[in-house]
Amino acid sequence: MTTGVFFAVLAVYILVGAGITRLVKSKDDFYVMGEKGTTLLIVGTLAATYLSAVTLLGISGTSYSEGPLVIAALGSFGAWLGTLIAVVYIGRKMKALDCKTMPDFFDKRFKNKTVSVIAVLIMIVGLLGYGVIQLIGAGLVLSEVTNISFPVMIVIFTAALLIFCALGGMYGVVITDTLMFFTMLAISVVIAPFIIGKAGFEEMKALSDTIPLYWTIEGAKERPLGWSISQFLVWILFFSCTPALVSRVFPAKNDFVILKAAVIGVFFAPFMQVVVFIAAGGMRVLQPGIENTDNVMIIGFLEQVPDVLGGIGLAGLMASIMSTASTLFVLVGFALARDLYENLRKEPLSEKDSLKVGRWAQVVVGIVVCLIAVSRPSAIYWISIYAGAIFGVGWLPTVIAGLEWRRMNSKAAISSMLSGVVSFIVISELASRGIIHLPVHIDALMIAFAISTLVLLVVGFATKPAAHELDYYKEMKKVNSSTSTIKSFASEKNGLAKLKKQYKQTMGIAVAFIGISVVIWGFFFLKLGL
Repeated sequence: MTTGVFFAVLAVYILVGAGITRLVKSKDDFYVMGEKGTTLLIVGTLAATYLSAVTLLGISGTSYSEGPLVIAALGSFGAWLGTLIAVVYIGRKMKALDCKTMPDFFDKRFKNKTVSVIAVLIMIVGLLGYGVIQLIGAGLVLSEVTNISFPVMIVIFTAALLIFCALGGMYGVVITDTLMFFTMLAISVVIAPFIIGKAGFEEMKALSDTIPLYWTIEGAKERPLGWSISQFLVWILFFSCTPALVSRVFPAKNDFVILKAAVIGVFFAPFMQVVVFIAAGGMRVLQPGIENTDNVMIIGFLEQVPDVLGGIGLAGLMASIMSTASTLFVLVGFALARDLYENLRKEPLSEKDSLKVGRWAQVVVGIVVCLIAVSRPSAIYWISIYAGAIFGVGWLPTVIAGLEWRRMNSKAAISSMLSGVVSFIVISELASRGIIHLPVHIDALMIAFAISTLVLLVVGFATKPAAHELDYYKEMKKVNSSTSTIKSFASEKNGLAKLKKQYKQTMGIAVAFIGISVVIWGFFFLKLGL
């Protein structure tokens, strides 16, 4: 049953991915799916990107051993705020500036090859570190469950991903992500509630009688409140500027799609995680002696739910791997092909050659991913945070200053990016080796972010922007996503009526999901006595 469901779902993704290839007729189709993304597709790809193997493995394990609120209470909602910033603020602004990838913004804003190269390298290193570690961790678990050897499992994943990443580009990723989203949603809507119901709310509440502080933010390990607050801030910084989320805005059809997707997709951000974390608490009732806590939800799928639901749960885990990995493939491939190779060429490539380079870049990334995966690094949760965090310290200050500060220039950008990444790596390594000791409520990412911001301000005030940087800043301030959407509707027949309808629909969705959020979180608060 398990292996059958696994291969059946994989076959569906491959068939859909292969079929999508015929939709890609230009490089705009390849990079931003021709900006034809509907609300459903953008919601699907946002939510699928958000729920990762780290959620279903590492963090669920922490929830099982320490209590669901340790990371869920502030970490998940920090990620919720970070996702909101990524979509509504950074993503919308970059889309309005006609950016096809995030490094496009650095190139347009500064017209400086050093800035562009540093930005692209940060993107490649961050995505490889974040995506590959998740692929390895979940691949190891699934190889044990399905009795498929780990190397073969990774090759299967890579081959499947290349079909819709190399051939379909962003079209392939967004559409298959949406299919994967519904598979993953089954875990949060059906399987996790089944486990919670089987464990019983009263029995789950009673865990705090035998495991002190289990249902508190401090958790069973009595972590200081400062640690939880630091996780809240870290996740905001981490998610606000990660290209895996920001780039999901670029294929959107118009500004209404972005806003509706922000409301719906961002709702699913904490929902899809926190329900799983609470179910991990339920597993503590049902099976209290699990030693390898990274496998707690896998054990739940295999031993605590009916076979069909267990198979769907494993398919959802597979979907979370593939969604994360497809994001890695396509964005790193874009960075190599478009942001590095094409932008550094003196002569522009033809449409046909650009597509060819983009596709071959995906193949190169696939080979690299396979080679890294076979080496099997460990520490799923912390390595992924370490890799992905460089977007928060390397990109976020430069991106925000680039969007909002008139004096921002290439020298400040270079200094900020390098100081942020270097200080983060140095501080993290020194702390991990016990050479320095950080306060429990201060994270290396927060220190590096402060250094990156301070260096940016000092260099920015000490230097002057170039003529192009001043001119582009002025032009940039005249552009916004809502204006282009209004003009687009105004040019259509009955455009004003359509515009009003979209506005009312967007407001209605916002109000509805606020109500849904109050009901869902109010239910859990009451049932768990929080």
